[in-house]
Amino acid sequence: MRHLKKLKPFFAIIILTAVLVFSQWSYAGHAFGRGRLIVWFFDVGQGDAIFIETPSGHQMLIDGGPGDVVISKLGSVMPFWDRAIDDVLLTHPHADHLDGLVDVVDRYRVSRVYISGVDFYTPLGPEFYARVSDGETVIDVTRPQEIDLGGGVILRLLYTTSSLVGRQIDDANASSLVGLLTYGETSVLLTGDITAEREAEIAVQLDAPVDVLKVAHHGSAYSSTMDFLNVAKPQVAVISVGADNDYGHPAASTLDRLRAIGAAVLRTDIDGDIRLISDGLEPTLAKLPL
Repeated sequence: MRHLKKLKPFFAIIILTAVLVFSQWSYAGHAFGRGRLIVWFFDVGQGDAIFIETPSGHQMLIDGGPGDVVISKLGSVMPFWDRAIDDVLLTHPHADHLDGLVDVVDRYRVSRVYISGVDFYTPLGPEFYARVSDGETVIDVTRPQEIDLGGGVILRLLYTTSSLVGRQIDDANASSLVGLLTYGETSVLLTGDITAEREAEIAVQLDAPVDVLKVAHHGSAYSSTMDFLNVAKPQVAVISVGADNDYGHPAASTLDRLRAIGAAVLRTDIDGDIRLISDGLEPTLAKLPL
């Protein structure tokens, strides 16, 4: 009997651990079963960080936000034993998209890193590029292409349309890599911080309206033009933006344009982390602060 009493705390710890793991697994979206696409729009403040997991278990992180907030977000949606991410994609080398990736490539085994190769200086840029050159396969995106993420999920890179490798550019926003994520009837347009000029180039490549639009440049007044929105026609618009930021994002004019096309608007500064789940039909989005 004494032996059994000594074992009780041990069993309690095992049960508690199992409950915590299952809770995290469910919250992350895995309890919905295989055959689901999961996309997290992380609340990382004034920046972007988007985590994708396909039905086959393939994982991609698009941008890392400022600082190291993305590390805790990944820890909330990935099992503690999972220390690998298949792909990392940096849309453009601004600090609010790049900085968090420095710790990501340091703490996780990353197989491939997609970049535009544009020549633009940001303080942590040299450290990031030095770290990814140590072991990851670095892929310069120089043209539109498709990336097969497994399980029927495709990421179509719509921009850049020509090589930016080594090119100096004044406005790095205009060099943002843009991807259209599709799974069955679900489509998510991920626009980085593209400008109105780039939106016009993207619009001609869209074959149909999209379900979800990750609004460009945190809802800046200089993106999300009416012409572009009338082509994309998203049912839901997600704005990744920091609370009380110094830029006035999202702009009132951008919000007005999104309302005018009938898009439901979700914002990380108000709604926190946002999770999309799709079985290949209509996606569902939920506000789930991590």
